[in-house]
Amino acid sequence: MSLRLDHSPSDIPVLPESLLTEARRRASSRRFGPAGTVRCLGRPAFRSALARDLGLLLDLDPDVAAWWCLPAVVEFADGDGEVIERVPDFLVRGTDGRDRFLDAGETGLTPVDPLVAYRAVPEDEIRQEPLLSNARDAMRYAKRVVPLGDRVRLLAYLAEMSPITLVEAASAMRESSEPVGAVIALALRRIVRIDWEDTPIGPETAVRSR
Repeated sequence: MSLRLDHSPSDIPVLPESLLTEARRRASSRRFGPAGTVRCLGRPAFRSALARDLGLLLDLDPDVAAWWCLPAVVEFADGDGEVIERVPDFLVRGTDGRDRFLDAGETGLTPVDPLVAYRAVPEDEIRQEPLLSNARDAMRYAKRVVPLGDRVRLLAYLAEMSPITLVEAASAMRESSEPVGAVIALALRRIVRIDWEDTPIGPETAVRSR
């Protein structure tokens, strides 16, 4: 999935902090797996399982440079035009440097400030397969450290032949205790490339140079 990031908020409105503190406190008391993240800056905290799933997709999205959980209080207008304050699930920074607030699931809200970029991502877009299952499997290796020798061997292999299968890529991981996991970890860090959306991760999954 590629989330389109257009417009950038010039300022995040400075509003009462109590709502932000409460949102973060409530989210911090909840646990949704898997625990790992790659591009989340700050403490991961999710108010729902759907928000956690959207966070998984953000980590695989090549257009996303970084994201933050429950970042700020924003003023929205609801369908009746009433102004409410809400903490969006995420602030996402694109690789183009533009920022956008995201919520997991429909909210029916529109930012009061027209300079604030915002999108409520529908549940069916978040729970698309096999992308979501691949993201859940891959994130087990989010914190995996791959030895330099393994990384160099795989990059040299791909320089000669690309794409190769996941099994072939794993054969280059001679210093890693879990070779397949090491390849996945390199893909999460965008050192190599795997197409997460096409098919479930398996022996024949294509691994490419970037």
